[in-house]
Amino acid sequence: MLDFASKQEELIKQELFKVRMEKKKIEEEIQKTVDYLKSLENEIFGKQINGLYLNMLLEIKNSGEKYIESLKDKLYEISLMEEKVLKDYLEKRKERKSLEKLKERFKNKEYIELQRKDIKNIDEIAERKHFFGGEK
Repeated sequence: MLDFASKQEELIKQELFKVRMEKKKIEEEIQKTVDYLKSLENEIFGKQINGLYLNMLLEIKNSGEKYIESLKDKLYEISLMEEKVLKDYLEKRKERKSLEKLKERFKNKEYIELQRKDIKNIDEIAERKHFFGGEK
């Protein structure tokens, strides 16, 4: 049962890693797009541009802003997923640690019981020696 809990925890940990990688990719894409839009803005305000070219640059800027908004929405969804997976991971980790503690307690009880039996056997042997002609 402990092995099963460990495997479940590891699977959820891998899923969490994937979600975080996806989140990082989206954040990088947002930053890249923001940087591009800033350079586009610098081009718009830095030069004297004719109307048609200016209109095209403004359309590109508008599309870029919409793209950033869609990425932010996706980032929000990924963040919610990350929270859920993290919660699941922490729950499975807690479950595994509880099982490990139970296993350790069981082993300790088993060890104490074996010691008790050994002491009882040693006492019986000593008692027999004492009653049936052992050294006095």
